[in-house]
Amino acid sequence: GNPAVLTLAEADAELQRLTILKRNHADEQYLARRSLRELPGIIASLSQRLSDFTADLDTATAHAADPMTIGNRTSSREDATDILGQWLNSLPECDREGRRLPIGTYRGLRFGLVRQPQYAPDIYLEGAATRQSMLSRDHHGPRAILNALDRLASAYDSECARVRQDLSIAQAQLRDYQARLGMPFLHEVYLSQLTIARDQLKAGLSDAATEADGKPLPDVSELADQIKALKAAQAIEVAPQRIGKRRSSAEEPVTARIRRRMEAILASDPVIEPDAQTRILHIP
Repeated sequence: GNPAVLTLAEADAELQRLTILKRNHADEQYLARRSLRELPGIIASLSQRLSDFTADLDTATAHAADPMTIGNRTSSREDATDILGQWLNSLPECDREGRRLPIGTYRGLRFGLVRQPQYAPDIYLEGAATRQSMLSRDHHGPRAILNALDRLASAYDSECARVRQDLSIAQAQLRDYQARLGMPFLHEVYLSQLTIARDQLKAGLSDAATEADGKPLPDVSELADQIKALKAAQAIEVAPQRIGKRRSSAEEPVTARIRRRMEAILASDPVIEPDAQTRILHIP
């Protein structure tokens, strides 16, 4: 076929690719603007949560050997089952609204039950933050409560590590989006030059003698060579844009995951802690 016609088809394909890259760049700029609005709040919430969990970890560690208190009674671990059982037997029937019932202190932290008519009770452990776990519907007696308290208290290290990791990711993304915001599309000049050359070649192949402003068109072979030269000069430079897009696509789910987790935390605190015998509130 005519070499100029083949060059025109190649130019059309290249312009389509550049248009996609420009659209991706616009999407990245939108994502950067949105993330710069949201990430500071997420970072502040994560920082506060890490501070609260760290404080509770320090409290639980410092008071690991302290006796429990149940109501107004101090109890060793050996006696806690009987005393807690007596306390549970003294409770009235759960009303329709349910209620939060403080019990005492465990390792320096307050604990109690959250009773709801439609579900098994929750056990909560509270200091600077509140963490909560649902007990089994069939097993929510004194031993189940003590075991749940042990699990909640032993999980502060992992909770701190998880929040610390999310905080580090959010802070790194904030820096990354700050650096990206306002960056121009790197291939704008190339896109403009190639569009002009392609339009001139298309007009030349259609036997048009002049451009819209009345100037004579270059020869189609010259235009074809110009397009080839433009593509040869830019082919290497376009690749980093694609790499950057892949990185952005990989990062976004992490931001979304942190955003969803923090929205769940802020909308419904305390957090439900999962374990093998409890209903799990899944935070993606």
